[in-house]
Amino acid sequence: MRAEATTQFDHNSTSFIADPYPQYEQLRDEDPVHFSERYGGYFILTRYEDVRKALLDWKLYSSAQPGVTSIPMSVQRDFPEIPLEVDPTEHTEYRGLVTRFFTRNAISELEADIRRIAVELLEPLREARGGDFVQEFALPLVSRVLAVFLQVPEEDAKRWVKWAKDIFHGRLTDRAQADRASRDMIAYVDGLVEDRRRSPGDDLFSALVTSRFQGRPLTQAELHGFGVLLLNAGQETTVNGIGNSLWYLAEHSKDRRRLQEEPGLLPAAVEEFLRFMSPIQLLGRNATQDTTLHGRTIPAEATVAVCYGSANRDTRVFPAADECRIDRHPNPHLAFGAGPHACLGAHLARAEMRVALEEIFARMPDYRIGSAAEVKLTPHGDLRGFWRLPVSTP
Repeated sequence: MRAEATTQFDHNSTSFIADPYPQYEQLRDEDPVHFSERYGGYFILTRYEDVRKALLDWKLYSSAQPGVTSIPMSVQRDFPEIPLEVDPTEHTEYRGLVTRFFTRNAISELEADIRRIAVELLEPLREARGGDFVQEFALPLVSRVLAVFLQVPEEDAKRWVKWAKDIFHGRLTDRAQADRASRDMIAYVDGLVEDRRRSPGDDLFSALVTSRFQGRPLTQAELHGFGVLLLNAGQETTVNGIGNSLWYLAEHSKDRRRLQEEPGLLPAAVEEFLRFMSPIQLLGRNATQDTTLHGRTIPAEATVAVCYGSANRDTRVFPAADECRIDRHPNPHLAFGAGPHACLGAHLARAEMRVALEEIFARMPDYRIGSAAEVKLTPHGDLRGFWRLPVSTP
């Protein structure tokens, strides 16, 4: 058995954020169940099959602990994000309360609004011959679409943007700020819940306040859990998916021209962008019992990072994994996870990415990315994307 070596591997380090893929490759080949002492200690699974099996085996790799999915924990919470931080069988019933809002058919009804918002945001950038594709396009697009989805005023989205930024970015630099943003978000959820109790409609929050879980109404903590996940978790990941795609196409003009000439390839290209530049790089789980994998013992209660970003670059599954092939097929990527906790909003994220690309091709087809000094990556390695992506057009 190999020695239980440790290292200060840190997915939030500057070098990792700049380019995680060489480190992933080394871990997959040499140390596929790696241990780092950072953040209280965590094990890192990097091979595709190990990550997939961990995602499927919720009994061994549980997410049913508030905050465990983020390494380090983003904010201190006394309730789980639902259904992400709940395991079956409760998870199945919780998820069933809202599944109908996230089906492919339900999301297709949102497409006109996604396109309307995309056009409204792009027109000023087109007229100005440039701007920031993240701050002025992807971020407001995703937040405003969420407002439409939840049937609340689009103006409210501006607050969500700030809260999400303070929570995700503040957890590494200003925990007090992150905690304040979390409290503000919870207060917003409380107001929304009370409004729907007084005047229920056909929207998701009305469904939650009128639903029964195990024969009883949802508690305030359960409503907080749903609300925080809805307002928080899906925003930055989809923003990253859009920004990553736009960055790649700016750097690879041949693929950009091909997609403009063959729009039927866009759905496949979206899947490949998600694989090649996974917006979620890793999520945390808790081992529920001692287990041995590749000669290393993972003790019960240990934090385990399942690395989507590494699994999606595993050459054992993906030929030429470090190449982005926009017509790749098959493409069994894990960007949305797998198993019972697979991303509930996958159809919405795909639709937003596809429509964003279609409208940019229509209005700013020849955009160029600004200088390297102007481009800014997100400051944490568990999510991968751009925080600033300045562009210009000829």
